[in-house]
Amino acid sequence: MLCMLLVNLFCFAQTNVWTGQENNYWNTPANWSLNQTPTLDTNVLISVTQTGNYPVVTGEDGVADCNNITIEDGASVTISGDGAGQLRIEGAITNNGLLNATDGTIVMIGVAPQLIPASAFSDNTVRNLTSFNITGVTLSGPLSLTGILRVRTGNFDTGGYLTLKSDATTTAIVDEVDGSITGEVTVERYIPARRAFRFMSSPTTGGTILSNWQENKADIEGYGTDITGPGGEANGFDISGSNNPSMFTHDNESGVWEAVTETTTALQAGTPYRLMVRGDRTVDQTDNSATPTATVLRSTGTLETGDTQLYFNAFTINAGYYLFLGNPYQAPVDMQAVLADATNIIDDFYFVWDPTLNSRGSYVTVNVESNTSNIAASEANRYLQPNQAFFVQIESTGLTELSFAEEHKYVVSNTTNDVYRTSNEPVASLILTMYRQEAYDANEKAADGFTVLFAEGYDNNVNNRDAVKPVNLDEGVGTINSSKVLSFEKREMPVPDDVIPVSNTNYRTADYVYVINLEGIEGVNAFLHDKYTGAMVALPNNETTTYSFTINTNDEASSAENRFDVVFAEALSSGDFESIEVAIYPNPVTGGSFTVQLTDAANVDVALYDTLGRQVNCSLNSVPNGVNVTAQSQLSSGIYIVQVSNGSKTVTKKIIIK
Repeated sequence: MLCMLLVNLFCFAQTNVWTGQENNYWNTPANWSLNQTPTLDTNVLISVTQTGNYPVVTGEDGVADCNNITIEDGASVTISGDGAGQLRIEGAITNNGLLNATDGTIVMIGVAPQLIPASAFSDNTVRNLTSFNITGVTLSGPLSLTGILRVRTGNFDTGGYLTLKSDATTTAIVDEVDGSITGEVTVERYIPARRAFRFMSSPTTGGTILSNWQENKADIEGYGTDITGPGGEANGFDISGSNNPSMFTHDNESGVWEAVTETTTALQAGTPYRLMVRGDRTVDQTDNSATPTATVLRSTGTLETGDTQLYFNAFTINAGYYLFLGNPYQAPVDMQAVLADATNIIDDFYFVWDPTLNSRGSYVTVNVESNTSNIAASEANRYLQPNQAFFVQIESTGLTELSFAEEHKYVVSNTTNDVYRTSNEPVASLILTMYRQEAYDANEKAADGFTVLFAEGYDNNVNNRDAVKPVNLDEGVGTINSSKVLSFEKREMPVPDDVIPVSNTNYRTADYVYVINLEGIEGVNAFLHDKYTGAMVALPNNETTTYSFTINTNDEASSAENRFDVVFAEALSSGDFESIEVAIYPNPVTGGSFTVQLTDAANVDVALYDTLGRQVNCSLNSVPNGVNVTAQSQLSSGIYIVQVSNGSKTVTKKIIIK
């Protein structure tokens, strides 16, 4: 027994030395002096080899395990594979060579307290870091994390050394925290080069707006932004000629934007702001035409973790009011889960500001159920991003509650493409996206848009499943229902004679393009009716249709808010006209005027008869793809017959005159 115990102790004390005799795969036994792959109980030494092979742990190679790891000067270990390669360490790290985890995952999985020493990793950077030690893990030197931080158990003490990085393609995020995080963290938020407002919030508490987002007024290229406001420098703002405010809060009770009065106040996690970002602090903020630059906004403080609850006494706030809130976490949040757990908040939608749209940005309504937005050109979806603020709408007067919980986090990847997913579920829909003509020609972002979803069981009356449209700074387009302008509407499946009025406001130029997508519609034909020109433009099902139009500011009818309708009509079959379809709008007819829509309107004659066969005198005017028919005298209410002929073929259709 004693001999066996001594043998076991001797074996445990042995160190497995890397030889690299076979290749550079960690999990190849022949690459180790003991001819076996290390486990969590094995001390490993990565020594300088004669072969020049040094261990690489990739997604193909799986997971590498060790207890203590020592890397000699001149030797290296590489953890890679787009974050899939993992090195699990149960003991200590002694690195005199290179430990490259810039594209890999490090898991601290000890049972005794573990220390991550200064300069443990190449460039002081890791992609993903998991703390899985109930007794705790502590940083003792600067570490930048570009991927995902996971704290599965115990305490992770940053020592004030941790930076969560952000650039044009990725932003570091923090997964559900089952343990705890102590120590200050610096969080970065990359902002693309565009002079526009952003809806912002911080995931940290500590320091001031001045010391964080303004970089204490240090003009550092690529970081921070100028913030101006009343009182100028005396209140922490940057110098400007006018002291016009560039940062606002929102009074949720009055619904009014209010300028921030000083930037020397503390930055609190989850507090929402509307912030004009002109670029980094080297941009001349006194020149509105100055070229914007990309920048990174940094905040340092205590990272918000755990569940949070926000209460609002809405007895003095009318139903339908909007609440402006901020994401308190350094992680995407599934807003469908957040709204489902909320009290007295409409749970179908939330609203964000997309600064990439139009010239100054646009409100976007996100339907969390279908994971779609009202503007097809926007990447916004139900996953609220870190550092992003948003609006929700109160359902009724009364106590209102909204909570953020760790389980609401949505962490699949920290890459933009994975975060901005779209729904693959088929749905009947009408999506209208509006572009300025020059933006459309240049393949730039849209100005605005709206979405209508159709399904059996939806209601054509306005209710909480429809989203009232916030007012944009520039162009706005939506549907009109019960005198309300909607950005997102849910309706029953369309039937003949249904009309969806369109609202267009705040024209800023003359030439525009509608891009209209119609999907999943059966049994009816859809048309865009331009009441100014008389055009009836067919909207084929499951296709994209474009329509260009011009605004004449000297003609009120041209710029009228209700210039356009989307109409649905029953199409006459091609029985007499072979492949020609005919539709009439509106039907029933009011005012004695209607349009006959045809796929080929050349050499077509239209006649109107009453039920006794008497022809009614009408004037005929050609419009794009159709003929406008106007009775020359007032018509009695009743049923009339429309006869359409191309010279050799004739079809008839009944209409109702009101």
